[in-house]
Amino acid sequence: MSSRAFYRLSLLSLLYLAPLSPGWPQGVISEDFDTIAESLFWDELHPYGGWTLFCGDRFDHDRKTADRRTVILMHIYPLEKMLMRAGCDSRMQCRESGNALFRRMEADMHNLYPDWSDLVTRLNGMEFGEVAGEEWRYQDCDFEWRKNLVEPRPVSRGNVARALYYMHWRYDLPLWPPLIQTLQRWNREDGTSEQERFRNDRIEALQGERNPFIDDPLLLDNPPPARMRKSGLP
Repeated sequence: MSSRAFYRLSLLSLLYLAPLSPGWPQGVISEDFDTIAESLFWDELHPYGGWTLFCGDRFDHDRKTADRRTVILMHIYPLEKMLMRAGCDSRMQCRESGNALFRRMEADMHNLYPDWSDLVTRLNGMEFGEVAGEEWRYQDCDFEWRKNLVEPRPVSRGNVARALYYMHWRYDLPLWPPLIQTLQRWNREDGTSEQERFRNDRIEALQGERNPFIDDPLLLDNPPPARMRKSGLP
């Protein structure tokens, strides 16, 4: 057996057999989204700043772009569908009831990426997919949107695909079958970068779990069953 095949077999074994609870693994720094959004994410993943996902704008550690736009965190898999999965009518209800599943999904850093606040607000609740034509580009950003559909710029499509599929696999969150085919194509066309792999390492150190579709993007073409469904948790 080749070393590559052995690695994939070992990874698949971990995916099928690893135990799961709705809370964070023991020893994780924080499971609170507000703490993550206020300081932890930026201090640990972007201590010297970085680039926004959709427009590729450079921001400094103060979370400001060169034109002084404020950068915040965006959930790639939308919160509205997490609330439905957790059985809550609102974010406040989920939080006040101590819903462990929602708390875990909301704070999962594999699903969080930075972008400027106005754009995050505009994209709230939209679906990812392919938009025909270039006339629907948003301002000077290299991505298109039309009605309720967003198509990321080419260099971000793989990141979006691997984040969405991780959430689908990790929490048994729904994905529309045609979208899965699109995500598989985006994953193939936009492979993992050194920056994305470093991010995966850091998030593992912070929350105790990796995104396996970054470690082995080929898994997305033949994915294992969702962990939440296999574990029997709600």
